[in-house]
Amino acid sequence: ELEASKNLNAINQAKDLRPWVLTFSFGRALQASVIKAWAGKDGNIEAAQKVLLGRAHANGDASLGKYSGEDNSSA
Repeated sequence: ELEASKNLNAINQAKDLRPWVLTFSFGRALQASVIKAWAGKDGNIEAAQKVLLGRAHANGDASLGKYSGEDNSSA
């Protein structure tokens, strides 16, 4: 997940190569850490939602070429 965000960020930092922003299907880029945090337990839903939000923010930043490279899953 983190490597995918870093790669997307690097692509979008090279703006002189194309006039548009590139993104990717974020489904797989969001799932693994969220499922791990959830672990199938109702008590972990809030923690999993925080991880999902953090990954979504990270990938949003990466699609703008502004990803810091840090795991934002605690956001």
